[in-house]
Amino acid sequence: MPTRPSRRVLAGAVIASVVAAGLSVTASPAGAAAPTPAQQWAAVQSLLANIKGRWTDQSYVNSIVNGMPSTALLGNGDIGVTSSGSTGVKTFLVSKGNFWRGNPGPAVAPVGGVTLTAVGGGGGSTNLALGATATATSSHPSFPPSRAVSGQWGSGYEGWVSAVGKPQTLTLDLGSSKTFTRYLVRHDSAARPNETANNTKNFQVLTSTDNQNWSAWDTVTDNTAAVTDRTPGSRTARWVRLVASEPTQGTTADSQQNPRARIGQFELYGAGGGPGGPGGTFVEEQNILNGEVDTTMSLGGQPVVLKTWVAANDNLLVTQVRGTGSTAVRLEAQTWSGATSPMGGFTQTAGVSGSTTWAARATPTGSRWVSRAALASRLVGATPSTPTAAGNTARFQFDLAPGQTLRLVTAVAGGGANNADPAPGARSLAEAQTGTALDGLYTGHLDWWKQYWLRSYVDLDDDVLERFYYAAQYFLGSASRNGKTAPGLYGLWTTKDDPYFSGDYHLNYNFVANFYGAYSSNRADLAMPMIDAVISYLPEARRRSTQELQQVKSDYVTPRFGTGGIAGGVLFPVGISPFGGTPDGNYWQQVSNSLFNVVEFIAYWDYTRDRTYLQAKAYPFMKEVATFFSRWMEYDAATGRYTTWGGPHEGTWARNPSLDVGILRYLLTSLLAASTELGLDAGSRPLWQQMLNGLPPIATTTYNGKSVYALGDPGTVSDGRAIRPGDNTVNLEFIHPGEGLGLSSSAADRQRAIDTLDAMNSWGQDNSFPKVFTQAARVGYPAQSLIDKLKAQITAKSDPNLRIRDQWHGLEKSGATEAVNNLLLQSDDGVVRVFPVWPVSKNASFVNLREKDAFLVSSALSGGRVSYVDVTSEAGRQLRLRNPWPGSPVVVTRVGGGTVTPTVSGDVISFATQAGATYTVTSP
Repeated sequence: MPTRPSRRVLAGAVIASVVAAGLSVTASPAGAAAPTPAQQWAAVQSLLANIKGRWTDQSYVNSIVNGMPSTALLGNGDIGVTSSGSTGVKTFLVSKGNFWRGNPGPAVAPVGGVTLTAVGGGGGSTNLALGATATATSSHPSFPPSRAVSGQWGSGYEGWVSAVGKPQTLTLDLGSSKTFTRYLVRHDSAARPNETANNTKNFQVLTSTDNQNWSAWDTVTDNTAAVTDRTPGSRTARWVRLVASEPTQGTTADSQQNPRARIGQFELYGAGGGPGGPGGTFVEEQNILNGEVDTTMSLGGQPVVLKTWVAANDNLLVTQVRGTGSTAVRLEAQTWSGATSPMGGFTQTAGVSGSTTWAARATPTGSRWVSRAALASRLVGATPSTPTAAGNTARFQFDLAPGQTLRLVTAVAGGGANNADPAPGARSLAEAQTGTALDGLYTGHLDWWKQYWLRSYVDLDDDVLERFYYAAQYFLGSASRNGKTAPGLYGLWTTKDDPYFSGDYHLNYNFVANFYGAYSSNRADLAMPMIDAVISYLPEARRRSTQELQQVKSDYVTPRFGTGGIAGGVLFPVGISPFGGTPDGNYWQQVSNSLFNVVEFIAYWDYTRDRTYLQAKAYPFMKEVATFFSRWMEYDAATGRYTTWGGPHEGTWARNPSLDVGILRYLLTSLLAASTELGLDAGSRPLWQQMLNGLPPIATTTYNGKSVYALGDPGTVSDGRAIRPGDNTVNLEFIHPGEGLGLSSSAADRQRAIDTLDAMNSWGQDNSFPKVFTQAARVGYPAQSLIDKLKAQITAKSDPNLRIRDQWHGLEKSGATEAVNNLLLQSDDGVVRVFPVWPVSKNASFVNLREKDAFLVSSALSGGRVSYVDVTSEAGRQLRLRNPWPGSPVVVTRVGGGTVTPTVSGDVISFATQAGATYTVTSP
């Protein structure tokens, strides 16, 4: 592709230290070589201007799913918003990070949503059945008849569902006599394409003026279609009835034995009315630069433009509505609680307070906690009609004139364990909003995203890589904020009551993988909710270490520990949740979940050198993990060697799993250093050192004639496979996240890792995406080949909203931003390298990537040569930089002046730094 104009500005001439063959002199005042803040913002805007999710139809495919949605997404670390709806209907689904049910088992759940639809104008376009009083012969508790006339229908939606039996009848009271000519029935597969067996086969539509005497209007037999759209002729009536004599197709055992009527939506239209056709021009864009969703669509036959955003620091969803048509249109705003495909036991209510509508939801009761959340909406800029409420939905109507701009604001409150009624708080927050207040919030929202993007950025001169990279940063920044509840498997975007794996914190890599790239991206604070989630579970992890060790693998544990456990240690199951919940208490014969956790605790310290954090959070946890393994591992006093057992893959068993051994080495090395740093536990250091010295080597085996890294010691892996080509690269997790092999390692070990990557060939394996490309970068895999492999996966698996498509996994894909950062910058064995795995002929630059020892690094590669390296030292540590210009003189400048005494040893430039100072390194 054409090379874009350079976005960096190099500093002018400087007077500095010349370092060549060990010669050094004193530096003089100078400016940084990296771009100025204004230039950085201009560069970021240019980079992100065209990175958008974009849709031109209103199908909203995969907006309502058990995993991570594929439509436009918004979030502020506490509330998540998913774009949804149907033709001529706009819905935003709302979820909250701390809204988790406890019963019957922990799982994250949606709160509800806000729907905007037309109720007048457009020459008969009104859906006359919208909001009608609906009754039925029977209904499933979670799917009452009102759902068939809610107007909230969309992809994945389930409307009225009857009890088992036939026939079944749905009756609508329109409130007064209405004249209509057309009806539309959305059967089950219209929203759930795989459920064709549930489409109504035979049914009749009748009308009545008195709810006693009924007249047939239309009869349908042998229907198989997902949507029935018919115009039987004009009728005037108040009551309309749909009688499903054959409510299913009878083509499956379930539809034969358990026939239920399933009507997603029943709609009525006057002459010339209805959604038929595309509903006017539709364009929706997910604007990641500003964190908003821009929608152009038709409502009631009139074009409108919507701008939707979530406030950065307040739980407010704001949709600005602007009329761009030639006539006014009457719109209805619905605020509703519940899920589009709800499970039983939840309580949904709705109500009105003045001109504010509200809806609330509570999770099922039981032995665990109950969580409550609420939405409250009001119109800013005009006075709506008198609001009404019924069931789980409250609504008001308003007129939108041509050229008029109004704002629909929805406050979200609640969440947590056994919290009080959140509806009053939601109403108060909504009612406090004025036009001026919203203007200020929008300015703050834009500034939050500006500062977020300015923390660091990369210019790769590659649209494919950049689209993935910045979208992944957007999802993580939307889903996780310090001080909020950590996001689970699918971020904040929960649209069904039964998410896969309960949407939990899956600890055998998935949960922590969300944050793999946060530290080097200079966004380490985004990982703090994950760290806090693990800490909050520690009381239960301690209990499990002493009381549930047998459940790991009883035939191994009993001979060693009897019925006891390991006091002072921690044992984590595979799936945890907020509030001490355990959605999945299995261990799968693995004791490595604590190791996955502790890696991230250490990484935060490595990259920030935040001593307060180390002492308060990381160090105590590191000690508990080490205590567990000091007893779990088997020690041979005669040889001084340790052996450990565990499950490399779920349900397997092996001696010396490579993951466990590698992370234990990282843990013990870091623990010894932290103990010295803090001046604590000197008496424990001999044991920790003994453990470190006695760890076994990383297991290897031979595959296709080459030495490769194995899952565990060959011959001990329970399923007989020491390596699993095509599977998750578990055998390389000692490299990343375990920090066990890097660019400073021996050439032989790095080549073995490269050969292992080739043997595994797991570039397209779903679990491997957050890790395999980083593992490859860490060992110096051939640069262009690695980039090509990453781009191939991005191209093949990018969804319209720019996430990496995967049915079972979600936010963890953001972890692969670490691979991109590592192409540009790495630190191994204390030596910082710029562009270590980047083709020398390919231009690139980066600003403020973070490296270990709390260095912020900026650099540029142009025309095959590194232009400069800027380093800001936050902690005042010694900097060791691999010389980007080997054999050439090097100029080191402290920005603002001061004394620098760099030295060169081999190809490593070293000098002491001062906290807060910035240094520029160039070669004349």
